[in-house]
Amino acid sequence: MFDLAKAISKNVAPQLPVVNGPKSCTLIYQSQACLALVQEVFVFEGWNPPMVEKEALRSSEFDNSGLNEIIILELNESANVVEDAKRFASQIPTHKGVIIFGKEDAISTLRALKDMGFYYVFWPVTKQELADFLSHVSKNLQTFSGVSNLRKAKRVAVVGSKGGVGTTMLSTEIASVLASDGTDTVLVDHQYEDSNIDVMLSIKGLKRHNITEMTMPLHELDDESAISFLTKVRANLRLLALDGGESDYQLLGFNRTLCQLLGRNTNYIIEDFSASTGFRTDPLSLVEHNDVVVVVIEPSVSSVRNARRLIERIANLQISDTKKLRVLTVLNSHRPDSAFVLSKEEVAEYLTVPIDVYLPFSRSLGRLILEGKRAHKHDRQMQQSLDELVRLINGQRNETKSRVSQLLRMFKR
Repeated sequence: MFDLAKAISKNVAPQLPVVNGPKSCTLIYQSQACLALVQEVFVFEGWNPPMVEKEALRSSEFDNSGLNEIIILELNESANVVEDAKRFASQIPTHKGVIIFGKEDAISTLRALKDMGFYYVFWPVTKQELADFLSHVSKNLQTFSGVSNLRKAKRVAVVGSKGGVGTTMLSTEIASVLASDGTDTVLVDHQYEDSNIDVMLSIKGLKRHNITEMTMPLHELDDESAISFLTKVRANLRLLALDGGESDYQLLGFNRTLCQLLGRNTNYIIEDFSASTGFRTDPLSLVEHNDVVVVVIEPSVSSVRNARRLIERIANLQISDTKKLRVLTVLNSHRPDSAFVLSKEEVAEYLTVPIDVYLPFSRSLGRLILEGKRAHKHDRQMQQSLDELVRLINGQRNETKSRVSQLLRMFKR
């Protein structure tokens, strides 16, 4: 007689051993005490030993492609844990789990790091506590849950107040600065016809991805298929450029879907919303999809009026919203000052908000672009302004202004 229970028991596949700890780990340490503790934990638990680096993220030659599943970043010697974590965040891939060690015993530190998608361990910690915490983080990564799930690409919309104010130039320069700093960056071109982004990036024979040739429905796309729409420009910089027989609004919707899918595969998504696009930029959409909006303005009446309307509409949409979109203003003097009717002071007065970054007129900018060179590498004034803008995008304080403020306070005493 056939024994069903016996037959099933014979055909059951052997169970794989349960992994209760990290499959792989990278430790970026500052002190020997931290190094010794982490290594002891991994030896005691029988886990694969961590790859160790001493303050590797401070090096401009740091290769983030070698980072493991979990990154332990010691900031016990940091004067400001949150500020240093912000600086490191842009260099760590978003799909990794990040644990910060620090000595700041403050709820504000814990909340700020959590908002960035980082776990926080108050130092000192015992071996058992660390082992349990590492197991917890590893489980969260495997189940796509926990704090790490908050780690997604920071989305930055660069919006032109009118056509011809240098929005595409600024978008490509921001992306280039981030990529040069070792940050994995995706640049999105929303101008689907007559775009000059290939000239700005010095790409010869750019082949845009035609969505009418897609063999897979939009709702079936996944992370890997989204990556296939990217064109590599240079190290750490890729371009998303679409075209097709669809309307500009349909292409915009397709781009938004791809950006959502790419959120776990890059650190920054820079979107070029030049005013010459075939659709009107919607403030509500900016608030819903972006973390930062960079408004590009020239010293002209029409540009300032349009910028003021956009900034006010964004502010009104955020009155009852808990997550605030950061708006940065950039005044671009893309022609000699004598060609404009407004001064910097008048622009700030009419806008009713301060100008965050000023881009001075550069006579060599056009030549640099045609020669395939980056302005932030070959024009000192542009470099200073663009570095300041990228620091603001990263949420970092302007170091020069902070030092000036400190000196002024000292003189007032």
